[in-house]
Amino acid sequence: MKLKLSILFFVFPLITLAQHHFVLNGVCSKNANSKNIYLTYKVNGKSITKSSEITNNKFVFKGELDFPTRATICTDPKFHMTTLNSNVFYLEPNVMNIKLDFDNLNTIVINESKATDEFNSLQNRAEKEKFQKKMDSIRESSRLYSVKMSGTSDSSLKIQFQKSLDSLNQLWDQLVDQNRNKSLQLELEFIKKNPNSYIAPDLLYNILTEGDEQIPYDTIYNLYYKLVPEVKKSFAGKQIAERLLDFKNSRIGCLAPDFVLKDINHNTIRLSSFYKNQYVLIDFWASWCGPCREDFPFLKRIYAKYKNRGLEFISISKDENLQSWKKAIEKEKIEIWKQISTKENKSTIEDTYVVTAIPVKILIDKEGNIIGRWIGGGAENEAKIEEVIAKIFDK
Repeated sequence: MKLKLSILFFVFPLITLAQHHFVLNGVCSKNANSKNIYLTYKVNGKSITKSSEITNNKFVFKGELDFPTRATICTDPKFHMTTLNSNVFYLEPNVMNIKLDFDNLNTIVINESKATDEFNSLQNRAEKEKFQKKMDSIRESSRLYSVKMSGTSDSSLKIQFQKSLDSLNQLWDQLVDQNRNKSLQLELEFIKKNPNSYIAPDLLYNILTEGDEQIPYDTIYNLYYKLVPEVKKSFAGKQIAERLLDFKNSRIGCLAPDFVLKDINHNTIRLSSFYKNQYVLIDFWASWCGPCREDFPFLKRIYAKYKNRGLEFISISKDENLQSWKKAIEKEKIEIWKQISTKENKSTIEDTYVVTAIPVKILIDKEGNIIGRWIGGGAENEAKIEEVIAKIFDK
C-alpha cells in the first residue's frame, strides 16, 4: 500500500504540471526552411514572445499556461501585422497541431483547441470577405471622385462630386454600423449560450470597451455573472471583473472616482478638493484628436460664462508626445483651465473612467456625483452639455 501511495504522490505532480504545459507543433505547407516564425501571448497580464526556426518545414512552440489564452502568430519579428503575415487564435494547455502557409497565414488550420474553434465560428470569413469587398468598392469610388474634383475647375461639377462623396461616406458609416451591430448580437448570443467558453470574457471585455455604451451595464454584468467559476478564474475573467467595476463606478449617478495628479504647472490637483464649492467638467482629449479640438471654442465660451459661478474645467490629455500636448494647449489658448497629462503622471485614470474613445466629457456635481457623461464631439453633444449646465446655473 505504501508503495502504491508513493507512486501516486510521485505521479500526481507530473499530471498537474502537464495540465499547465502547452506544445504547439507546426507544419508549413510551403518551403520555409531556415526562416523564423513568432508567437506572442499573455500569462497573467505579462506579454510573452517566442520565436521558432522552421526546419524541414516544421516548427514547435512550448510554454506554460493555466487557461486558454488569446495569441498571435506572425512571420514578422516586430509584429508589424497584415492580413497575410499574422493570425489570431487561442493557445490551450495541451498539445496542439497547426498547419499554415508561411506566405499567407489566413490559411492557418489549428487542431486540439476548442477555444480557437469557437473564436473562428464567430469570425464567419465568407461574410467578412463580402463586407470587405463592399468597403473596398466604396473606397475606390471615393478615390475616383476625389481625383475628378481636383481635376476640374467647374464649380457645378465640384458640387456634384462632393454630393457623391458625401453619399459614399454616409454609406460607409451605415455599413460599418450594420456590420458592428451584427457582430455584436452574434457575440452576445454566443456568450449567453456558452458560459463555459474561455473566449467569453475576451468578447465581453471588447464589448465593454469598444461598445460606446450601446449595451447597458446590467446586460454585460449578468452575462459575466453567469460564466462558470473556472472561466471567471482565468486572467481574462479577472480582467473583465475589474473592468466592470470601473464601468459601474464611472456611470451617471455614481460617486466620481477620486484622483490626485499633477497639472502642467506641477500643481497637485485632487478632484475631491472641488467638492462642496464647485461643479467640475472633466474633458478627456488629445492634441491629435480633431473632434476634441473642434470642441474648444464651445468649451471656452462655456468656461468664460460660468467659471465665476462655480464651474471648473479639468482637461486630461492622452498624448504620448508631451511637446505636442503643450503646443496644442498654447495654440488653442486653453491654458485658462487646468491641464493634466496621463503620460506625465504615469496615470491610468482613463481606464478608471472607462474612456475608450475621445473626446469624453464628464460633469460632476458639488457632492462628487457624476451627473453627465458625453462621448464624442459635435453640435448635438455641445447643445446637451450647455442645456445641463444652464439648468444648474441659470435657475
